[in-house]
Amino acid sequence: MDQTLIKLLGHSFHLIILYYGTLRLLSELGFPATGLLFALGILAIVYYFRVPAPNPKDVEAILGKDMTDLPTIDKKTPEYLEVVAHRGAGIDAPENTLAAFKNCKENNCNYIEFDVSMTADNVPVVFHDRTTGRLADQNLEINKTNWATLKKLNLSIKHPKRERFPRTTISTLEETVTHLLATGQKMFIDVKHKDPRLIKVILDIYEKYPQLYTNALVTSFFATIIYRIRRRNPKIVAAVAWSPEVIYYASKVAYEGGPWYSKLYLRLADIIHEWLLPRFTYFLVGFSVLLLHKYSVNVKSVYDWKQRGVRVIAWTVNHATDKRYCVEALMIPYLTDTFEENASNPALDADVPKEYLTY
Repeated sequence: MDQTLIKLLGHSFHLIILYYGTLRLLSELGFPATGLLFALGILAIVYYFRVPAPNPKDVEAILGKDMTDLPTIDKKTPEYLEVVAHRGAGIDAPENTLAAFKNCKENNCNYIEFDVSMTADNVPVVFHDRTTGRLADQNLEINKTNWATLKKLNLSIKHPKRERFPRTTISTLEETVTHLLATGQKMFIDVKHKDPRLIKVILDIYEKYPQLYTNALVTSFFATIIYRIRRRNPKIVAAVAWSPEVIYYASKVAYEGGPWYSKLYLRLADIIHEWLLPRFTYFLVGFSVLLLHKYSVNVKSVYDWKQRGVRVIAWTVNHATDKRYCVEALMIPYLTDTFEENASNPALDADVPKEYLTY
């Protein structure tokens, strides 16, 4: 029998035995209110292991004032965050490159979201995909290739604006951080993959550059990664990103295929994750921002998360009407791939796995 199936069956039996066995034992001992005790037990565990959220003033130092707290929005004052350049606005310039970040500065965008991955020789680099084929002329796996090889790739070669950016290359995390600190641009550092090496990388970069405490936040689709980072350094301001079926589409199963039970397991994990996020996860992890997919954002979701002390930022918003809706109706910031109105990029719209486009 497939080893994955054996493990899944084992976990299922453990949960069944733990749940029903515990309730039966408590009932035999004369405790009829087992449901209440079970709930209190979960609450006690979550409270014990939680990482408190940072002081709201520390969050404001990075993001500025919350738009929903402002009586009016004055376009002439930079006291609130409106636009974050997703991968450095990858439609306007080759994504996640220093050239893209410079282009953002020229467009008066001072908030940059970029992705961090690890090379085979443990160099943290700024890159989104698992492989380089979507952007470069060679298809190499980032975590199986040395930095000496990766830094030679030209990331402009497939970009529609390659005439303006004839050659751009992958940069290291440190090169990116020092560049953005020098230009006064603030950072959304996205831990892209569930790679435990990246936890130490993030902790080390904050220790080396303490300015990041007021100039950056760390984000990931994996709340467990954010928890492990903040558990060791609660001063780090963090965000969790979410969209429907995020666990499924962040896995290899989504684009490489896999057995039906693996897909079922991931679908169930998404249902549980969605249920836990506003009930336990935010309290346990202590994240300050929720990056919420644009199709899941509405007035109620913004209001509900605000009651928990969590700001909402929509992603990824590229059309002018959607941008106005976020800022003027919902009064929340948004991540965007472009500063142009209704632009598109063949490199982003190509027939490639969904996780390349959104996660």
